[in-house]
Amino acid sequence: MIRVMLVDDHTMVREALRVVLEQDGGMKVVAEVGDGDTAMRMADELTPDVVVMDVALPGLSGIETTRRLLARHPGIKVLALSTYLDRRIVQQMLDAGASGYIAKSAAGADLKKGIRNVMAGHSYLCSEVAALVADSLRDRRSMSTRDNATRLSRREVQIATLLAEGRSAPEIAGELHISPSTVDVHRRNLMRKLELHNVVELTKYAIRTGLILP
Repeated sequence: MIRVMLVDDHTMVREALRVVLEQDGGMKVVAEVGDGDTAMRMADELTPDVVVMDVALPGLSGIETTRRLLARHPGIKVLALSTYLDRRIVQQMLDAGASGYIAKSAAGADLKKGIRNVMAGHSYLCSEVAALVADSLRDRRSMSTRDNATRLSRREVQIATLLAEGRSAPEIAGELHISPSTVDVHRRNLMRKLELHNVVELTKYAIRTGLILP
């Protein structure tokens, strides 16, 4: 059973989210709170598995609440839920330690899928946020790395883009007509070149710098 805490300053939103999540037999909402300070206290008391965190909260922001909560409870997973579709805010939430970001306009199935993904140790972006990231990947005319020298191959850029969009290795393999093992090889190579360690770091890098499809 995945134990979830909802953090949103709108009571109706919390109630709606509770109904959606508790239709799933594998999830239980253990707390609903409307501000960051209360979220911190309830996290201390209940230690939920996943916190669904609104970005805009009264007082302590969702970004700062996420940062403080994860500093105190690194085992908790935070999934951002927001009306804001701004790549700077997405980046700030991911930098604060959130494992994923979902737009409030997304379907309830996205929220449940996101919770399961972050609980399993993966990142998750809903389709609208993934599209935002993909746009930022394609908008830049050049790509810099930490030493400003390493360049990604065409295939590595394709795979980096698809990974940042939240695609799995089998999905990427099917789209590019290559084997999943080949996807894994390219993923390891691009992570090594960029000195990154996981898809969350790749997503933050993509939002911050952009990648170009040659």
